[in-house]
Order: sequence, then structure tokens, then C-alpha cells
Amino acid sequence: MPRMFWVVLVSMLAAWLAMNFWTAPRIEELSGGSRLLDMRLTGYSFAEAQSFFAAIGEEGVSLYLGWQLWLDMIFPPLLGAVLFLSYRRLFPGFPGLAIGMLSMAFVVVDYLENFAISAMLRAGPDALTPEMVATAHQWTITKWSLALCGLLTLIVGVVLRLRIKSR
Repeated sequence: MPRMFWVVLVSMLAAWLAMNFWTAPRIEELSGGSRLLDMRLTGYSFAEAQSFFAAIGEEGVSLYLGWQLWLDMIFPPLLGAVLFLSYRRLFPGFPGLAIGMLSMAFVVVDYLENFAISAMLRAGPDALTPEMVATAHQWTITKWSLALCGLLTLIVGVVLRLRIKSR
């Protein structure tokens, strides 16, 4: 793999580690132990979102809109780049390019989810609407569905590459 891959991979891991060992745990602590909305694989209801935002208070909203959102804005393109380069290596030629470009859909959807959650955070629990939550929920479900597809594609690519090398 080119040196650029390793730089992007380390940067992606740094952002992931910061979110998963610093900002997300602190926000979840403030919420009384509830998982961040964008980390919920099966999404969330209006009542769950409203309860979560009420529980995290001003400190949680500030951390979420600050460091957490900033990290979650740099993580997706870094992950997308890692996946793109990995797919290009695992699937030579046009298939790798096509699969790599499809992986960029994850980046777009993650950004749309971030914008939707940011709007909910700014509105606060009292001004939150079912429509706002439904939109964010849908982006969350779509993001995790794309992530699962991407992971499965990566596993298939690795297995195929290992089979080819073992022959």
C-alpha cells in the first residue's frame, strides 16, 4: 500500500479513538448511560431523542456540537479514503474503482446524519419535532446499512485476495 494510505489510516484511527474514548463516553455519561444517537445501529424514536437531549444538558450539547461533531466531520472522509484505497487494492481495475466510488455514499450519508443531529441539538428537546427526528433516524439507519455493506464487501475482498495468493 502507498505511504498515503498509512497516513490516512492513522489519521482515521486517531479521530475514531478520540470519539470513542473521549467525547462519546463523556456525552453518554451525561445522558445517564444512553448511547449517542448516531451510534445506534437500529436508530431511535422521537421520545428517545427528546429524552437523550434533555438528559445531556448544556454541557453535553456543547461537547456534541463542538468536539464530537468536529471529529465526526473529519472521520467519514478519512474512512471513505481508507475504504476506497483498500477496495482499489482488493478489486483491481474497474470493479475496485466502482466499489470504491460506491463507498463514498457512506461519507455523504454520514454528513447528512451529522447535519440532522446538529439541527436537533440546536433546537433542543422542547423544540424538537417528530419530523426532525424521523429524518435523522433515517440517515442513521442508512449510514449503518451502508457501513455493513462496506464491511461485508471488504471481507469478501480480503477472502478472495487470500484465496488467490494461496493458489
